[in-house]
Amino acid sequence: MPITVRELIAIPYLRTRVIAGAGGLDRAVAWAHSVEIHEPWEWLEPGDLVMTVGLGIPAPPEAQVRYVRELARIGASGVAIGEHMQAPELSPAMRDAAEEAELPLLMTAFEVPFVQMSRAVASANADAEHLRLVRAARIYDRVREAVVHKPGRALIDALADEVGAALWVCAPEDPTLAPLTGAPQLPAPLAAAFLGLTEGRRDELPGVLRGSLEDGATMLVIPVPTARSASLVVVSRQREPPSYALLQHVATAVALELERSWARREEARRLGSEALAQLIERRLDGDEARRQLERQGLTVPLRVGLLERDGGMGESGWLHHALADRRIPNMLLRREGRVHCLLPADDATVDRFAPVLPAGMRMGLSDPVAALREIPAAVTQARWALDAAADSAGGIARYGDRRSEFGPRSVEEAQLAVDRVLGPLLDYREGDLVRTLEVFLRHNRSWLRASEELFVHKQTLVHRIRRIEQLTGRRLSETADVSELWLAVEAWRRLPPPARTA
Repeated sequence: MPITVRELIAIPYLRTRVIAGAGGLDRAVAWAHSVEIHEPWEWLEPGDLVMTVGLGIPAPPEAQVRYVRELARIGASGVAIGEHMQAPELSPAMRDAAEEAELPLLMTAFEVPFVQMSRAVASANADAEHLRLVRAARIYDRVREAVVHKPGRALIDALADEVGAALWVCAPEDPTLAPLTGAPQLPAPLAAAFLGLTEGRRDELPGVLRGSLEDGATMLVIPVPTARSASLVVVSRQREPPSYALLQHVATAVALELERSWARREEARRLGSEALAQLIERRLDGDEARRQLERQGLTVPLRVGLLERDGGMGESGWLHHALADRRIPNMLLRREGRVHCLLPADDATVDRFAPVLPAGMRMGLSDPVAALREIPAAVTQARWALDAAADSAGGIARYGDRRSEFGPRSVEEAQLAVDRVLGPLLDYREGDLVRTLEVFLRHNRSWLRASEELFVHKQTLVHRIRRIEQLTGRRLSETADVSELWLAVEAWRRLPPPARTA
């Protein structure tokens, strides 16, 4: 059994006396810490004795009352204050709070170093410390076993069994997400309790946060030491929850498994990117294509998404993790400043995808495809839908959504418009007349700006525009003709490159 406060202050050479809270002298002392921070309860665990020269004790009486009550709430064994050092005057309210909470306030003589008290506690609790080391060793045995036999959920279940409490791993920004592949998601009631406990401080959590649930259970939140943000959630219905020291070992074990899980995700992302490129380029089909899809958790019907972001996409690894956290199977390919996604075709997937998109990002979605040979055409549909996404709620548009009341609404209609209006220009082999027309119209028929972008003399541009008018039978001085030509150029621009030629 750990030494009690009563037994500790009975040691003559410690020269420590009780000044308040004598009702708690039978509290067990698991360890003694020298602590000078202002909110020590966020870093300590039940059974810890706070030793302080007084720097962390606030001066206002109401703050001193909170100091005592919070330490009592987490189960601290007491507070030992260095006499004639730097503590403010201890108010009657603080002493009354200590009496009410039965939290011993102790005064240690100036000439007694705190290390003597720490050594006395360590010596008295040697057997308990040995048991703690044995339990920590067992935790790492579980990790070694998990490397081969128990990844993901099995490891979490094994660790939960070891500490005698329920465990979850969650993302602090959204506790309903489970960043550890295969591990259970935090139930909604516990996610709400997590948000309440971490409100206003999810960017930087202390060593441990404690809270009580409605059914009387204790919830503890401990940061997991990984590159990506993650938290370990512990729910204990025992009278004494697992020790913080033991849970730190659990958090380290979880961190190792998280990093291993994320490495597997990166490998899956690389393989998925290669497979998607081959599907788009029609270099992968048949049984091998189906095997590649199954490795990523995908089966037909599928849907292609195309993502674009103001200022560029940057790396797409974050997107793969965001989808994996939401259990959304996917293949991703970054190409030409956009990200191509192969996703399940159901609407529920689209609804779960929407919260992933940050501000300034747009997504175009193809129709569902039932055969892998249709994926290249679905990419074209997604590109078409992307043009409409800027005007869509949530930044997501499906193929067939209209961008305006004018112009073609589908790839097929666009191809018809290009063939009918621009066909003669595509057949003409001297100079890229469609490109010339697109630049000229984009610059509002400015001869100077268009010729500068095309790197041609103004007279050359004049000659090309006259040829365009002859071939199309439309005049660029007529508003109706200009409108028709511009809509046809817009349709041409949205078509995939192979369809832009005759």
